[in-house]
Amino acid sequence: MRVILAGYNVDISQLPSNKVQCTPETISAAYARISRSKKPVDELRKDAVLDIEKARRSNQTIVFEMGHSSVAEHAVFNFDIIGISRYLAEFVQRTRLASFTEKSQRYVTLDGDYVIPEEIQNDNEVLKQYQETIRLQNDTYISLFEKLKSYFIRTTSLSKKDIEGRAKEDARYVLSMATQTQMGMTINARSMEHLLKRLYALHFNEAKNLADILHEQVRNIAPSLIRYIEPSKYDTQKYKTDDFAESAKQVEKCTLLFYPAHADERIIAGLIFRSTGTDYQTVFEDVKLMNKQDKEKILQKYLTDITCHDSLPREFELVDLIFQVNINSSCFAQLKRHRIATIISTDYDPKFGFTIPKSIDKITQKDAFRNVMEKSEKMYGILSEKYPEVKNYILTNANHKVVLFKCNMRELCHFARLRQDAHAQWDIRELAHNIIEKAKEVAPITSVLICGKDTFPDANITLFK
Repeated sequence: MRVILAGYNVDISQLPSNKVQCTPETISAAYARISRSKKPVDELRKDAVLDIEKARRSNQTIVFEMGHSSVAEHAVFNFDIIGISRYLAEFVQRTRLASFTEKSQRYVTLDGDYVIPEEIQNDNEVLKQYQETIRLQNDTYISLFEKLKSYFIRTTSLSKKDIEGRAKEDARYVLSMATQTQMGMTINARSMEHLLKRLYALHFNEAKNLADILHEQVRNIAPSLIRYIEPSKYDTQKYKTDDFAESAKQVEKCTLLFYPAHADERIIAGLIFRSTGTDYQTVFEDVKLMNKQDKEKILQKYLTDITCHDSLPREFELVDLIFQVNINSSCFAQLKRHRIATIISTDYDPKFGFTIPKSIDKITQKDAFRNVMEKSEKMYGILSEKYPEVKNYILTNANHKVVLFKCNMRELCHFARLRQDAHAQWDIRELAHNIIEKAKEVAPITSVLICGKDTFPDANITLFK
């Protein structure tokens, strides 16, 4: 057995100025040749490095003409993305096979930096109103932050650091989605191509400008792997949004739209199937006839010694649940990180409502908060008339959108451990509680370990007592 470290991501500022051309294409080209060459892969890599142009031609043939797109996944890039809007960040982070770490408004005190969309920069009247609205939002944020700090000092025994964190996370609800953020992004070449295509298909200039900059950074480094970035007509239509019609029915905070019958039995049958090889449908029918105690014994057999750091077995993926949730931007910013789940969302719209943190009422600042929301929604109306493609920039972290959230029971367990844990922010923790309670109603046996990390030991004891 031989295992060779073929490469790793490095900070390019550490490379010597006289470095030879560095490209991840050589790794992609070498790995693509594995299936058709007798040579050891380390020799294939050396060949690719010695003839980069040949490696690029090989990549183009294999990735684009033969359709083996996964070859491009061996090339990985790291990006610092600084000064984009929170609104655009949502579209960037839709990319499923990528990693993101974003500046948190829970931990960082904001300085009032925000994005002015290009679309309005030459309209002096609209620009003035836009800036005045954001100034009100930012001034209110600072005011709420100070008042909330004083309130938490009086009413809690938290540390100074935790008090400031609590104050920031509630004050931020008045901040606009134009507020600047930064993130680190790690992405492979195949996902990079998809991201560029998506950004070019969006209907606001900030997205297209980001796409231009990203493409400029990589096009000379890996030209053979990132080629088709122009959106089709289908792509551009896909990201258009229509004005939402008035609805007679208010969208509830959390609704379970779909679940399969006999959810517990499907998972338990899967566990038995894997270990015995017995026909799944036969096992499933047998499990349906078992009493609850026997089902729990089977689950106990397969999950003994599981800890909060262990993933549930893949058999839990046999059960999908679909939820519809009406949530604010701050909550969605956390939900969207669960990219293995299926997340389909509307755009933001004042018709869906907004969230006022309970602490705002405690410090008697609901009127000030509502004043910000009223002014923000008035500016939203002005932008909707003249510049609809950028209307959402002025809405706040408190404003709502409606989301379809489809996940299997295994992914739901991961979601619960992170979002129902005592360390989670209150907003996403409330959403997690609502989702998990509905899951427990339809899968009471197999959902026993779907909980926050902090309560996982108790759940384990409950299952195996």
